[in-house]
Amino acid sequence: MAARRLRTGIAIEGSDLPVRELIARAQLAEQVGLDAAWLIQLPNMRDSFSVLAAMAAVTERIQLGAGIMPLYTRPPVVMAQTAATIDEVSGGRFTLGVGLGHRLTAEWSLGVPLGPSLPAMREYLSVVTSLLHTGEVHVDGKWYKGHSRYASPRRDGLATCLGALGPKMSELAGEVADGLLLWMCTVDYVRDIAIPHLRKGLERSGRDLDGFPVVVFAPGAVSVDRAADVESLRHYLSTYARVPNYRAMYEASGFGPALAGGEIGDDLLSAVGVIGSDDDVTDRVAQYAAAGATEVVITPMASAHQDRDLWRRTGEAAVRASGGK
Repeated sequence: MAARRLRTGIAIEGSDLPVRELIARAQLAEQVGLDAAWLIQLPNMRDSFSVLAAMAAVTERIQLGAGIMPLYTRPPVVMAQTAATIDEVSGGRFTLGVGLGHRLTAEWSLGVPLGPSLPAMREYLSVVTSLLHTGEVHVDGKWYKGHSRYASPRRDGLATCLGALGPKMSELAGEVADGLLLWMCTVDYVRDIAIPHLRKGLERSGRDLDGFPVVVFAPGAVSVDRAADVESLRHYLSTYARVPNYRAMYEASGFGPALAGGEIGDDLLSAVGVIGSDDDVTDRVAQYAAAGATEVVITPMASAHQDRDLWRRTGEAAVRASGGK
């Protein structure tokens, strides 16, 4: 069987950018030949779903993804309704990405109690995927319930992908989700940990890797001031390395001793992100593909976040890894 063409995407991030600029970047991503544009949701940002609907109205070809919507932001029935609505607005170009998010945000900021990670996520996904796949759901779980029918137009193939930071969540993606989303992990982690555990989950559900999306999000940038941009990425990573789930992922990748000193060393930084030339970005995308990714989504960092020309070049470098223009 012939190998699938690598899909490439770009993550559009920007609480500091006007919403019109975010929409314009989705149009630019389509122009440079990227397959997908993903919108990140953070606790202090505007609602991503609303912006995605606006992006859908001004683009024609590019796939649009929510990556990653924390489960605590919406009850599962509402999450499914919102996803189906944006998919209809886009003409069937939407992918839903769901993840746990962070307990501090859920419980302290929003006042939403969270159940244990794996059982609660399993129940949440069962509600969402049932409503999206069949148009009806009747689930009475311990942490999540859902009883609803979706009467509006619906696409059976609308995918719900699970964001995973640990091996058990990768297995769960293989069991009950339509795809796996990985964020800010090393190439070795994708190949040696995430993919083998995903395969275990797929086997339990009677499926295999053939045709199953594995989407890897990676920070990167085409840079004309590498020294400054590397330090910007180092600062960015330092906030994530203090979060237990991310720290465990980096420790599993062999960077435990390096993190013990509280510093983001050059080895970890270069393994997680890529700052450099156009060819550097292209090569890193290809490395993730060789490790098992079916889609690589670059998140333009540092100077490339603000500079639209560098942002465009970063996207074009990703496209070249897939054999595109």
